Amino acid sequence: MNRSEQIVEIPSEILSTPALLFLYHRIEQILGIKTSSEALIKLNEYLEKRCGASFIEYPEAYENVLTSREQIFEISKLLTVNETYFFREGVHFDLLARHFLPRMAKLNRPIQICSAATSIGCEAYSIAMLLDYHANNGLDFDFEIDAFDISAEAIETANIARYTANTLRVDGSDWKYILDLYLTPDGDEYVVSQKVRRKVRFFSHNIMRGFDKRYDVIFFRNALIYFSSRNRIIVMNDIAESLFDNGVLFLGISETSSVKHSLLANRYLSDIFYFQKIGGESYPDQSEKKQYNALPVKNKYTDSIAKNDIISAEKVIRADRERPVLQKELPVDCGEVKAILQTEEGQPNAKKTLEILANVEDASGYESADSLNGAVLAASAVFFLDIQDFDSADIVLSYLEKRNTGAVIRFLRGEYYFRKSHLKEAEHFFTEATVKDMAFWPAFYRIASLTAKGNQTRHEYRIKKACESLELGRELQYECFMGGFSPDYFHRILEKKLIQ
Repeated sequence: MNRSEQIVEIPSEILSTPALLFLYHRIEQILGIKTSSEALIKLNEYLEKRCGASFIEYPEAYENVLTSREQIFEISKLLTVNETYFFREGVHFDLLARHFLPRMAKLNRPIQICSAATSIGCEAYSIAMLLDYHANNGLDFDFEIDAFDISAEAIETANIARYTANTLRVDGSDWKYILDLYLTPDGDEYVVSQKVRRKVRFFSHNIMRGFDKRYDVIFFRNALIYFSSRNRIIVMNDIAESLFDNGVLFLGISETSSVKHSLLANRYLSDIFYFQKIGGESYPDQSEKKQYNALPVKNKYTDSIAKNDIISAEKVIRADRERPVLQKELPVDCGEVKAILQTEEGQPNAKKTLEILANVEDASGYESADSLNGAVLAASAVFFLDIQDFDSADIVLSYLEKRNTGAVIRFLRGEYYFRKSHLKEAEHFFTEATVKDMAFWPAFYRIASLTAKGNQTRHEYRIKKACESLELGRELQYECFMGGFSPDYFHRILEKKLIQ
């Protein structure tokens, strides 16, 4: 992580506080969003209460909480504002109905629409109401809507489909003729009709894990403002890749001017800005139907690997165990790992790596996988660990472990267990890493942290060993395995622990 870039982007009060700096970068890695000082202070207070200790006292407890999917859902509520209501920013719905639906109705398949960061579902249901209304009033088409949000609680509300009057606003009044058809008053609440509910599939999902399906229209409105500049590129790349040629993207009205992407043309029609995927034919014809039905490969929407992928993963691991260790180890260049992770190429590289490994079905299929170098594999493992995709991380690590028995790979397997809260197994691999390389300070630091609640003399001894390792490995670029934090950052933490 470039120090000058940190100073430009991160407020001084975050840079000067180890706990806030740790949370700032971990939240960016996991959720993709950049966070204000006020939100981080609130989050730190929440974590101190939950962990029963401060970050300096018990840093591994913070790590454990941040690798819990359930806790990430809770934490996301502290960091974002879920303001939503029916037909918000209605100009987009108007453009969709007047300009795009008549053309999309000619498809030989259902229209595919995604409501990303959907919150409690008002946007997704607004789309479904609009499309169902036009499908029954002059146009003949079918449609499917996927809607996701990182908050499991918001998705639960969406599935219940009961809303207060607060979700009906003045700027949505132009759509009252549609709302009256699909919302039924029930006391002080309104219930969405079953007909519309059946057309929307809600699920909890982190957009940083990408899309596994192609869409004709993606709504991703009023969420991009939370993302760091680096992660905006990652998200926009994923969106562009997931749109059909000439597919349409709607961002929030205030966000559109700040986005530029080589595959997304900024369009202006009827006083409305939107983006359109640059491509060939406007929409896929019948010959493309098989290609469409073949997607997706992996069902990240339910945060689990689909059945076929589980079979593929098992074949990879089984074949890997049966394959003899190569005489020549696959080296890992930490500088190259750092370079991969610091650019927007980190996610595409990880996806390509997983695709190659997932196609390995037996020992004879390793030719394509052997083209991968150690840095790409290690960077892929780090990426999957950071976004809590442990199944994918395990596939990459299992392949690496037969080709490299060094400190880096031992440490990454320790991180795999550490982030899954299997601390005994984690410490075993961290210890192996320290034996193999006395300068590999990430492993020494983890061990020092894991003994925070143990014997004080043993604890202080391990902290001193970690400090020695930091001095030895200061210029070796191992920070790429620790969220990009510099050795000085961890040295500050260890010194404060010794003082206590």
